[in-house]
Amino acid sequence: MTLGEVYKKIPGDLKVSRFSLAKAVSYIYNEDPSRYIFNDSIDIPLPIAQKIIKHFVSGYPLAYITNRVSFCASEFYVDERVLIPRQETQDLVEYAIKLISSCGIKTVADIGTGSGVIAVTLKKLNPYLHVFASDISSQALEVAQYNACKNMVRIDFRHGMFMEPFEGEKLDMIVSNPPYVHSSYKNRDLQYEPVNALYAGEKGQDFFIGLSKYEEVKKVKYMLFETTEFFIEETCRILSQFGYIEKLADRYGIYRFVKVLRF
Repeated sequence: MTLGEVYKKIPGDLKVSRFSLAKAVSYIYNEDPSRYIFNDSIDIPLPIAQKIIKHFVSGYPLAYITNRVSFCASEFYVDERVLIPRQETQDLVEYAIKLISSCGIKTVADIGTGSGVIAVTLKKLNPYLHVFASDISSQALEVAQYNACKNMVRIDFRHGMFMEPFEGEKLDMIVSNPPYVHSSYKNRDLQYEPVNALYAGEKGQDFFIGLSKYEEVKKVKYMLFETTEFFIEETCRILSQFGYIEKLADRYGIYRFVKVLRF
């Protein structure tokens, strides 16, 4: 299918400009947009063309077309088995790096690792760390394991939920970007991402409620979580039983992270 034919397949009422199309295609092929603005005869393979149309019609993520995303200056593979890492999670990692450095942390567990970006980044920046990474999705773990190989780091991957994969392990720190989207929140941009990695009940707290039932959590001295800014006070209330609570803001000043220091 030519680029011109792709453009004609996008409904006119969406008001997609040729520049927007050229920009999307250039991102997919990692080329300059100018190559695609005035050249309708360029051939686009049909599977890619169909996904480009789907992107403009229903919001299918470009990251799932390219199967790549940049995170903390490294490149990672993503597909529909995992969430697409967001910028705010990079802020979570930066907080984690500072805590690891200042507190001499040796073992870290990334619970709900998804694509593995948190675990892999922490290991790359701190080679001495023993990094565990878990997920309830075996398919997500396949992606995370691929990303560990891609970035040439060794991660101790575990399959399971909450603290179960780490039974008998001594953990200094937990870092997690768990499911925290409240069930009533609807967003077109999320519709193609895995539901079990997104939604966590009426107030987005199901993960934190579940985690709090494990006695092993009380043995972990440091914890960092990403949560919903809409119900962060509820997250703090749930986690306060484990130690001193501090809310942390992202680069835009929005409080979306919770740090726990055990008493």
